[in-house]
Amino acid sequence: MKSPNDTFAVLAPNLVVSGNLVSEGNIHVDGTVEGDVQTGHLTIGSSGVVKGRIFGREVKISGRVSGSITACELILEETAIIEGDIHYQSLSVARGARMNGNCKFSESELDITALSGKKPADKTEGALAFGDAAMEATTTQKPASRAKTTSST
Repeated sequence: MKSPNDTFAVLAPNLVVSGNLVSEGNIHVDGTVEGDVQTGHLTIGSSGVVKGRIFGREVKISGRVSGSITACELILEETAIIEGDIHYQSLSVARGARMNGNCKFSESELDITALSGKKPADKTEGALAFGDAAMEATTTQKPASRAKTTSST
């Protein structure tokens, strides 16, 4: 079985994904994602667009992001356009990259698991998952719902 870092998903320029993407591996976006993205390694190509939040260990952006970014290592290439706040541990900005939002440095480890792991299961419902994250999503059972009781006194 391949390790999560060996998995690689490519979203082609003509592809539009509506919904969240969750992966422990690599995602390369040349198309459009209308939703949040959580992954170990994310590359947004020059034609790529993400309209949502991004959470990742290593994030490299050449395209456009409309939403907040939380990344351990963030690289903004010269064609990057960011409309949203950035929370990072390491930041590299090429000449020509455009940012409109607040930048916040963090010395401590960032929580990049907002879409899985630490949030309730219903937050990841409808998310498109790749690699081991997909296997976990298909084997995780939903908790039984509690019956609501009322008492009159």
